[in-house]
Amino acid sequence: YNLNTKRAIVHKDASIKWLNGNVGSAVTMLYPCSVLVGEGASSDSIGIAFAGEGQNQDTGSKVFHVASNTSSTIDSKSISKSGGISTYRGLIKVNSNAKNCKAYMKCNGLILDEQSKSDAIPVLNIDNPHVQAAHEATVGKIGDEEIFYLMSRGLSENEAIQTIVSGFVAPLTKALPLEYAVELNKLIELEVEGH
Repeated sequence: YNLNTKRAIVHKDASIKWLNGNVGSAVTMLYPCSVLVGEGASSDSIGIAFAGEGQNQDTGSKVFHVASNTSSTIDSKSISKSGGISTYRGLIKVNSNAKNCKAYMKCNGLILDEQSKSDAIPVLNIDNPHVQAAHEATVGKIGDEEIFYLMSRGLSENEAIQTIVSGFVAPLTKALPLEYAVELNKLIELEVEGH
């Protein structure tokens, strides 16, 4: 079990960056939280979750814009395989006195088989009309056409699936420090292969 609570109070012109890679535990609940209390404060959250057989990855991120001129981005990806369950829960809250805030939330889920499940639950609670806030949420199954195309180019089915998964997580792993990106890519590769 991985039940994790993280919270940062972010003051004037300060920033926090959350990096989350969730693989391995049977049940994960992880929602790092940033409270932007000072003008110019910012928060970035990057997360990847892999849910395999017997795993339930319930992850996300929360940001509270308390001060004006604050910004936040949330970028989360999940992969579900062999009956695994991935749930993304995100919250962006902008207080009524917080003006000129910028907030963006993106969550994408990839399902590798018919037994797995992925849900996206993004919430934007905006109490001030003078902000820029947006979200994007997608959940999709890996396409047979994509696998067939890559196999027709000489890849095995496992190599084709691995190539698609690597392309799916690449935008996030590029944002990580090199040593973390290498380790995370290898862990995901092993999980996809079923080791």
